[in-house]
This record gives sequence, C-alpha cells and structure tokens, in this order.
Amino acid sequence: MNRVPSHSVMYDLPEAREAFCRQIARHSLSHGCNFSPDDIIATCGALEALNLCLRAVAAPGDVVAIESPTYFGVLQAIQSLGMHAVEIPTSPQNGIRLDALEDTICKHHIKACVVMPNCQNPMGYVVREKAKREFVELTSRHGVPVIEDDVYGDLAFAGRARTLKSYDRSGLVLLCSSFSKVLAPGLRIGWVHAGRFRADVEKVKYVTTIASPTLAQFAVADCMEPGRYERYLRKLRQTFSDQVQAASSAVAKYFPAGTRMTRPAGGYMLWIELPRRVDAFRVYREALQKNISIMPGAIFSPSGRFRNHIRISCNHPWSDKLEHAVQILGQLCRARGS
Repeated sequence: MNRVPSHSVMYDLPEAREAFCRQIARHSLSHGCNFSPDDIIATCGALEALNLCLRAVAAPGDVVAIESPTYFGVLQAIQSLGMHAVEIPTSPQNGIRLDALEDTICKHHIKACVVMPNCQNPMGYVVREKAKREFVELTSRHGVPVIEDDVYGDLAFAGRARTLKSYDRSGLVLLCSSFSKVLAPGLRIGWVHAGRFRADVEKVKYVTTIASPTLAQFAVADCMEPGRYERYLRKLRQTFSDQVQAASSAVAKYFPAGTRMTRPAGGYMLWIELPRRVDAFRVYREALQKNISIMPGAIFSPSGRFRNHIRISCNHPWSDKLEHAVQILGQLCRARGS
C-alpha cells in the first residue's frame, strides 16, 4: 500500500494486472505451459473463474460431464446456472474413465466437461500423464470444451504436475486456479486462461464483477517473486503430506474394520469409505454435535451416491486434540455400523 498508493483508484489498475499476470505466466512453465501475460484473466477466486467458464461455453438446460465424486461447489455452480450434471466414474490412477466419458458424449449432447486432474477434491489423486494426454485428445476429437480446476495443483507432494492445458493444442481447455489453498482464501484472487473462449469469459466477467481486487493482485505478485514462491511451496507440500499421513494413521487405528481410504498424492483431503451399513449423514450430524466437522460423501454426487463415505480435511497442524476427534469419529462410525 505504501509502494503503490493508487492501488485501488480505478477498476483493473493496469500496473496490478501486469504484475499479477506476468507472475502467472512465469509460473505456467512449472506445469508444462508457456502462457503470455496477456492470456490471463484475473478473477475473484477459482469459483468465479469456474462460473465464468461455464457461462462462456454452455447455457441453461445444457449437459455438463463431471467426475464422480467431485467437489460439491462444482455441482452447486452447475445447478445455479440451470445446467445439468452427468456423472462419469473415476479411478485414483487415471482419473475420469475415458470409455465411459466417450460413451456419454456419444449418447448426450455434452457441452462441457469439468475435471480436477491434479490433487482432486475429494480423492486427492494426481492423474498419470499418459491419461491426461489421452483425455485431452478425446475431448478435442469430439470438440468438447474442458474446464480444468487446478486450485490444488501446486500442492502435489511429489512436485508440480503437468496440467491438461499443457497438452491442449485446440484451445478447448479453460484452466482455472486461485491462491485460496496456498496463500490465503480471504484474498479472493484467482485467474483463468480461457483459450479460444477468452473473449466470451471477459464479456461475462465485465457484466458480473467488472474487475478483480487490485491490491490482492499486487500482493500475490510480490509473493510469487522467483525463488520465494517455490521455497514456500516445498515447505507447504511437506507440511500437508505429514498432516495427511498423521490423519490416515489415526483413521486406520480408530475406525471400524472394513474402512478404506485414499492415499492422496497432494492437497489435504482424505476420502474415507466406511462399511456399507454406516450412514455418513448420521455420522456427520452426530459429529457436528461434538464440534467435529466432516463432509458426508453424498454431497459430492448429484445423484446422492457415496452415502457411506466421508471427507476429512487435514489442513490444520496435527495435534492430540485432532487425534482425539478422529477417535470420537471412529466410535461414532462403529456405533452406526453395529
């Protein structure tokens, strides 16, 4: 604020946009791309980027293909725009099943596909590079736009993985991200590279929020100075990896026999499959009464699947208090399953 006193005197201050977009373009090299700063549109977080992209490529009544399970915010965005989501099965190794996706494209008039191949929420997997390339080839062959949610992409434990966008040769992949998961959610600053749909996204952006916060763009650009951001990410990845491992060990110790869970390759989510007879909604409500917050699996599916699944967030430093909370969760699950 001292360096740039005029930081908020106008919408979309050119200096802020230039500094922010230049750093995004530089960082794109780490995930296999080579963006120009002029390609980047700043947004009010990744969720706005997702909504802008959906409105740019589809209309009310259109059908959008999604991963199953998927982040419930994606489902809410699709529903709020009057669109319809169709679920495609996924696997932790290869992400969305390509045979099922192609079959769905052939049967329905799919207008877009929304996926999170890196550190997927809620399962935490990072899709293999071969599967990413084949996915882009498939959707490009059918002319289906792909909205890639990469909000957790910088948190892959093994280091930055390539994006679908890095394999895009037709401009059909719209890459969305933000700094809510790596810096601070309150900054409300994200971005999108919209490929051939840039003009459409810009138009929708202008008629909704006009511009994004300029002070936040200056702050993020400063945080992303070469060397500084990479060192910070290395430490953050290790921190989340340790916390996920600690939570996994506690689940294995306290949860009932027959419980299964993912082995996340990044991010800080743990997706847990409980014995089939356990109702995750009942566990959720009972846990909430004990000030323990989890997410029931059914909200990650438009059809209400995964009723015996829960998602645990591991984004807080591990402590005796958290271990005790997992122990209580295990007791509730055993009681519901007996």
